[in-house]
Amino acid sequence: MENLRIDEMRVALRRSNTRLLLSAVMTFQAAAMALVAFQSGTTNTQALILAVALPVVTALTTVSMGKLWPIDRAILIMVLFLCSLGIITLSDIAKADVTPRTQAIYALAGIFAMFVGAAAIRAYKDWKKYTPALMVLCIIALLSPYLPVVGIVKNGARNWVGFRGASVQPSEFMKPIMILCLAGGFANRPKFTQCIPTIAFAAVCCGILLMQRDLGAVLLYFLTTVLMYYAATSNAFITLSGLGLGAGAAVLAYRFIPLVQTRVALWQNPWSDPTNKGLQLVQALIAIGSGGLFGMGLGLGRPRSIPLYYSDFIFAAITEEFGLIFAIGLLTIYVLIILRGLIVAFNARTSFHSLAAFGLVVILGLQTMLIVGGNTKLLPLTGVTLPLVCYGGSSLVSTFFSMGILLGISSMNAEDEAKDIERLEIRETV
Repeated sequence: MENLRIDEMRVALRRSNTRLLLSAVMTFQAAAMALVAFQSGTTNTQALILAVALPVVTALTTVSMGKLWPIDRAILIMVLFLCSLGIITLSDIAKADVTPRTQAIYALAGIFAMFVGAAAIRAYKDWKKYTPALMVLCIIALLSPYLPVVGIVKNGARNWVGFRGASVQPSEFMKPIMILCLAGGFANRPKFTQCIPTIAFAAVCCGILLMQRDLGAVLLYFLTTVLMYYAATSNAFITLSGLGLGAGAAVLAYRFIPLVQTRVALWQNPWSDPTNKGLQLVQALIAIGSGGLFGMGLGLGRPRSIPLYYSDFIFAAITEEFGLIFAIGLLTIYVLIILRGLIVAFNARTSFHSLAAFGLVVILGLQTMLIVGGNTKLLPLTGVTLPLVCYGGSSLVSTFFSMGILLGISSMNAEDEAKDIERLEIRETV
């Protein structure tokens, strides 16, 4: 009985902590959007509406999802905060074709996808039998940009499909599907020979993305596959061999793909062409340096000087306006989501769910590392976006769906723990 009381106290403490976190996030959302609404001397009606809508949607989503399932509310609140930060930043620096209203619509679609992801992972227990079908779906979706009518080339990469002005990026939507496929193929500590079909599937996906010149997605898919394989098998030799093959492929890509050569050259010295090819990185570095520790203030910076400030370089824009301390706090939130996601993976009762949760937080961490490293010149630019914060529907909806799967696994863990406590209580009363 003493153990039960301790568990009840822990649950109560967790709930009080998440209430405090939720209150802080809602206060930030309302205050920041109100500042945007009144900063120009004339009232920005759209920002004023969002000043009310963001906290309300955050509260309703947290409460309703918590009522449905015993999820990890801290992960959910941090995810909603990151999404709202993107909307706040875009409200301040929006242009004609990049509006906070559009991003808010994407966010609502993403929240719906998050509920779908949580419900789906809970509804189907034996995902292994669906793995072959999901692999076929993933490959077909990745090949869809080659269709003559809908395929679109953007920024040198043929990785979009669109029709009548609307476009989506299949490689973004297939990230969670690929992770489910890898988790199904690597579950239950298989031998290497049993993993060959799954590894071949991942290699085909990477090959398609390489042909499309979607270099960031290639890197994400490859590293996630290697790390999930090691987590599933603990086979260091095969893992290191895979990393070696990947390094060799990177060298070949550098030698034969001009786009890779250009990005490496600009990473080494963006000032060699500061008004053309190096303009993005040069302006991003200037923006980060201009922000200092505490930032220039919301609406007082010049993030529009950065090409693609709303997507690839939104971290630089945020750092200029909010400052380096806030940027470090932003990265801390990503770290906390990853750490709590790893706890979800460790607590999962099946190999499949453990690997799925692990893969979801690994790809989130890798994507964050690549884009922040690219914005700060620690790594070459790869074309990936900051998860949940950057403008765009494909990345946002896909990441919300992934977080829904993670939250669904956390809810199953909580239910299993509750059943264990119930069994312990029955055993102690007998």
